Amino acid sequence: MQIKTGDNLTALQHRVLILGVGNILLRDEGIGVHIAQQLNKYDLPDNVEVIDAGTAGLDILLSQEGLYKLVVIDAVKAGNEPGTIYKTRLNVWQPQAQLGDGLRTAIAKTFGFDAATLTGQSQISLHQISLLDALAAAEKMDCLPEEIVIIGVEPGEVDLGLELTERIARSVPEVIEQVLEEI
Repeated sequence: MQIKTGDNLTALQHRVLILGVGNILLRDEGIGVHIAQQLNKYDLPDNVEVIDAGTAGLDILLSQEGLYKLVVIDAVKAGNEPGTIYKTRLNVWQPQAQLGDGLRTAIAKTFGFDAATLTGQSQISLHQISLLDALAAAEKMDCLPEEIVIIGVEPGEVDLGLELTERIARSVPEVIEQVLEEI
């Protein structure tokens, strides 16, 4: 790694990872990837990295070190109107033994369902490894970012197709605005 000084050093100390996850083969399920692709066209600060992570997105979190903030963008099926945008900030400064319950409660409250449903194999995203599992693993590996923001979009159609539905496509500018507020 190149040694940086001054403002660049501060930027490295406050490294932000924007992780767009989803399966672009399943229409609205690919919202996170579509957002990441659009964000990669922006002139972002040096401390911000945008990764189009596909369905392996949360696995990538485990390979990252020195993150200050993680912003995850994904389809979140919580049973609300398609295009509903969810945003939550997770408190990772809780004692380690309480982190899992704190994450479950924060996510359930934001997405409008009972925290008790987020145990065992339950998943927040539509991917094989749940967000809670990835964050719990990152915590055990001592690579949990100081700040975690989850931005979810309620999908309309999760069928074969490469394009977002019109309703979900209309939410893209607002989601991008939400992400940019975090950097």
